[in-house]
Amino acid sequence: MKTLITILVLFVSTNIFSQIPDGVDPIRIKHEADRITNAYDKHLGLTSIQFPLFKNKVADYLQLSEKIKEKNEGRAELDALVEMQANESLAMGDILTRLQYKKYKRVKREIQPLKTVDTLE
Repeated sequence: MKTLITILVLFVSTNIFSQIPDGVDPIRIKHEADRITNAYDKHLGLTSIQFPLFKNKVADYLQLSEKIKEKNEGRAELDALVEMQANESLAMGDILTRLQYKKYKRVKREIQPLKTVDTLE
């Protein structure tokens, strides 16, 4: 039984660590996720259970943001980032209470602003 549990733990941990995409600096992403989560925590008062869940979700979306920025530019990049942030906000709704989620949507523009694209038409 111990052998089975050990093999299972090794398998799961290997899969978790292998999900870091190529070309993404995991240390930089981790530091940025820490900074962003701490900024939100000042406004939202995250619980000890919410904090790591929130931080992991932020890190996931930071990695996705990096991929989007590598593959797109200009208006296409902005559209993809807007869609990604909408999905991120919905995902945070699963972690936060209703009151926290309302505050989250208000302060998100300050903590994680999107860049703008100038269009000359």
